[in-house]
Amino acid sequence: MATRATANPFTAALKSRTHRFNVQEIVGLFASVTEERVETLARALAGYISTNLPLAFERRAGLADYRTNPYVLMTSASVMRLDDPRAFGSFLFNSKLYMGLETSFGKSIEAAFVGQYPLVSANKWIEAPEKRAEFDALIGLSNEEKAQRRVDSVWREIDKSVVIGPRRYLTSIKSGPNTINDTQVQGMTRAIIDNHRGWLQQTRATYPEVREIDVVLGLTYGTDCTTNNKENQILVKLLQNGFEEEDRARKPGVLIDTATRSVRVYRCIGREFWAFIGQPDNPRAADFVFLEVLLALAKALAVGIETADLETRINAKLQQLAVALGQLAFPRNSLPVWIREDFNDSQLFWFATAMTAFFDEGI
Repeated sequence: MATRATANPFTAALKSRTHRFNVQEIVGLFASVTEERVETLARALAGYISTNLPLAFERRAGLADYRTNPYVLMTSASVMRLDDPRAFGSFLFNSKLYMGLETSFGKSIEAAFVGQYPLVSANKWIEAPEKRAEFDALIGLSNEEKAQRRVDSVWREIDKSVVIGPRRYLTSIKSGPNTINDTQVQGMTRAIIDNHRGWLQQTRATYPEVREIDVVLGLTYGTDCTTNNKENQILVKLLQNGFEEEDRARKPGVLIDTATRSVRVYRCIGREFWAFIGQPDNPRAADFVFLEVLLALAKALAVGIETADLETRINAKLQQLAVALGQLAFPRNSLPVWIREDFNDSQLFWFATAMTAFFDEGI
């Protein structure tokens, strides 16, 4: 009789926490949110949005720039009955806009929000100076030379850094629970294995007061239960390569290197990520920071969208798409008889739009 495999205790501990929405808890957290910080965050992001959000769609000039999976496209159009050029254009625009923002929004979060914290420290999150030095060394090189040099980068996987007391915190920020893929798992795992001692040594050289570093994999939204598990795979692989659990009972999910016992690695997801950003040496005291971020985002979007006149610009882009889609037509008399008889106008429209995935010009 087959028996069910026992879950790995380490992995089970990583997935054990659940977050249950509680109105009273959230109301209580609002007491710690300050209007001044929300205003500061909103102003920072509003400027970023008004400049960068239009870039997410205005760089697309025509149908060729909205190319997508033709098979999924035709299926979606059929299911949603998108047989009108305006409706189909809106669908294409919205799909590409969402995907573009999903890719780029992590950078806007880093640029506008993370640098405003920690809460009670004179030091704020910054790009690691060592990473900036590596980047500056690439100036003037060709794209091919830059690609070759990046292979040897020590600090490439580190996004932000802050020093608090005798510890330096380094974080690699991913936008959400499904962002990390298998290739990134391998890259981040290899980076930590190969470079964690170098990170420690360079840190001690730059900051003599620092004795330890924390390397944190951060996801800006989601929960422990909703990720694709890739961040956990990184930790599991590290357990086989010079790291061990520091204390499963008191610090579940926290690894420490076995050689120096000065480098810790763990992950922070969603609400815990923002608490960590708010006060890395005492995240529990900053459990409300995710509320500040969401409030600032809501306020910034209203200001940024109005400033950039996005409604007018989006409507113009939708009209451009609708006209282009409306011109995708085959004269029915030019088609074989069996096609004219078997395919209605909507089906021929979906067919024509799917064909745009196979051409560069003339569409």
